[in-house]
Amino acid sequence: MKKPLLIGISLMAAVTLTWLGACNSSHNNKTTESATGNGPYSRITLPQDAMATCTISKDSFNTWFQSGQASENGAVTPANSVTFPHQDNCDFYQWSERMFLWLTSSSAQYGGSVMASPVFFDVVSDSAGNLQMQRHIAGIIPTANSSLDKNGPNRLPVFRDKQGRLFEVMVHKAGEKVVFKNKAGKLIELGKVEKTANAQVLLMDKAGNKIEQAQIVTKLHNPDRVLHAFQTPTGTVVLDMGNKEVKLEAEVTQATLNALIAQNNSLVYYITMVNDMYAYYLTAVKDPNFKNDSISSLQFPTTAAARTCIVNYAKAHGYPVPTDSNALTMELKTSWVIADSLANPQDYFLMDAMIPTYTASSDTLWKPSGQKKAKLALVGIHIVGSAAGHPEMIWATFEHHSNTPNAAYQYLDTKGQVKTVAADKGRWLFNSNAADTPYNVNYINYDPTTQNLVAANSKIGIAPSNTQRLFPFGAAMDSIPNQQDTSASASNTEIIAINNAVMGLIPGADIRKNYVFIGAVWTSGGSIPNGNVYNPRDSISGLAIGTSLLANSTMETYFQSTSFTCFTCHHGASLAPSDLSHVFSKINPLKAMLDKIDKDQKK
Repeated sequence: MKKPLLIGISLMAAVTLTWLGACNSSHNNKTTESATGNGPYSRITLPQDAMATCTISKDSFNTWFQSGQASENGAVTPANSVTFPHQDNCDFYQWSERMFLWLTSSSAQYGGSVMASPVFFDVVSDSAGNLQMQRHIAGIIPTANSSLDKNGPNRLPVFRDKQGRLFEVMVHKAGEKVVFKNKAGKLIELGKVEKTANAQVLLMDKAGNKIEQAQIVTKLHNPDRVLHAFQTPTGTVVLDMGNKEVKLEAEVTQATLNALIAQNNSLVYYITMVNDMYAYYLTAVKDPNFKNDSISSLQFPTTAAARTCIVNYAKAHGYPVPTDSNALTMELKTSWVIADSLANPQDYFLMDAMIPTYTASSDTLWKPSGQKKAKLALVGIHIVGSAAGHPEMIWATFEHHSNTPNAAYQYLDTKGQVKTVAADKGRWLFNSNAADTPYNVNYINYDPTTQNLVAANSKIGIAPSNTQRLFPFGAAMDSIPNQQDTSASASNTEIIAINNAVMGLIPGADIRKNYVFIGAVWTSGGSIPNGNVYNPRDSISGLAIGTSLLANSTMETYFQSTSFTCFTCHHGASLAPSDLSHVFSKINPLKAMLDKIDKDQKK
C-alpha cells in the first residue's frame, strides 16, 4: 500500500485558533534563502522611484495604531467604514491597507490575532451540506470550508473557452424541459440535439423537425455570458446564445473544482470567514420577527443607523456586543500552504489546522485517507467589506511577496515619466522558473462527490503548475482601468505608492511587510455591479473601477482575463447580499444554531 501523502486541498479542514506570527522579516532580501531545497524564493520588488500619487502622512498613519504610535507588529484599529470618505481612489486603497493591518494585528484585547479572535466566524458546512457560522472560540476546533468553486452570478460553474473567455455553463439533463423561440417568435419545446457528420449542430422539436434560427428562452442574468450544454449521441455539445458551438478548456460532464499546488508540494487551503457584524446582520434580516427600517435584506449596511440597529439586535438577543462595529459587515477568503514545507515559515502568518491526507492511487489520482494536524502559512487574503456609500462592498486583495512573478507592467516615476518593469524572473512559491511557459494551466481538479484529486492532464499527472500574475496591480497594459487614472501606468503607480508609504512607515521587521497590497475594486457611487470592467466608452454605472482587473494569484489563478473582475461572478440584478455574496443566501442564521444547541441539550 502506498504511503499517505500529507498534502491536499481541504474541503472540510478543522482549524485551531492558534495564530503564530513571527517577527523575523526578510523584506529587504530579494530572495528567501533555503537550506532545505524549498527555496530560495524570489519576491516582489516595488519601484522606489514611483510618483507618490497615493500616500499617507506619518501623523495620520500613527492614528491607525491603538497606542497612537506606529510600532513593530503593533496593534491596529479597523478603518471606520461608517464615516468612509470615498472621495477618490486613494481613500479605497487606504481603507484596504488599514483593514489588512487590523486583521493581522495581535493584542490582548482580542486574545491574539484579530482574524483568529471571536470577532470572526468560519463559514462551515454541516453534515447536511448547509452553511453555518462558527465563532472562533478558544478550545473549540471549528470546521473550515474550501471554496474554489467556479460559480458565476447565476451560481452556475464558470469555464474558460479556447480563446480564454469566461462563461457560466448551464448543463441541461436529458428529458429536461427547454424552450426555444424560432424565427417567427413562436415558443417551441426542445425535443433533442444532434450533431451531423459535418459537425453541424441541429436543434429538433418534439416532432423531430429542425427549429429554425432557434434562440433559447431564459431568465438567467447576463444570458450572453451563459453557455448551454446538451447531451447528444456523440457526446456533449456546448452552445452560446447564437447556437454556435463553443469549445471549452475542460469537460462539463462532471462538476469539478480547481486545486492549486505550490512548488513546495503543498496544496492550497481556503477558509472563508465573516465578522460578527455580518453574522448579526444576516441573522436579523433572516429573522421573520424582526422589523426595522434601518436595515434591509436589499443591501449590506452602510450607515450609522444600520450599525446601531445591528448592535442593538445583538444586545437584545444575548450575543456578544461587537467592539468594532464601525467596521460594518466583512467577508474574508483566505488561502494557505503547509508551513513545514517552507524554508522560511517565520516570514508568514501561521496557524494550526487539520488537513486531509491522501493516498496516491496513481500519478493521476489521489484518494482521501484521513486527516492530520498541520501548521499552515497565509499566502493570500481577500478582504471584502461594506462602507458608507458602497453597499456593493469594497473588494481588496493581498498576497505574500514570494507567491508569484509579475508580468511586465508600467508606472510613473517621480518626474511623471512612464517606466516599464520587465516580467519577473527567478523561482517563486507558485512558479519554479518564471522564464518557463505556459503559465496558469490547471493540472489538478477536485471531485466534490468522491473527494478525489484528479489530474486535469493525464500526461502530466498531479503536479505544480507555473503561475504568473498577468495584471500585477489589476490593470492591463495600455488600458484605462478607472475613471480617475488616464492610463494603466497611473493606476499602477497609486498601488505602488501606497504600498511604499505603508511599508516605509511600519517600523522594524514587522511581518506584515511581507505581504503586498495588489489592489481593490468597487463601483461608481455604489451602483449595482453589472459584471463588466471599466471602459471609458461605456456608462460608468455598474462597471468595476479601481484596479478593475483585480485577481489573487492563489484564488483566481486560472481566471485572469481582460474581461474578468471580482464583480464578474459577484453580481446580480440588485445590491442584495444574496446577489453579491456566494455564501450569504446559503448560511443559516445564528438563531438556528442556538435552537439546535438548545434542542440537543434537552435530549
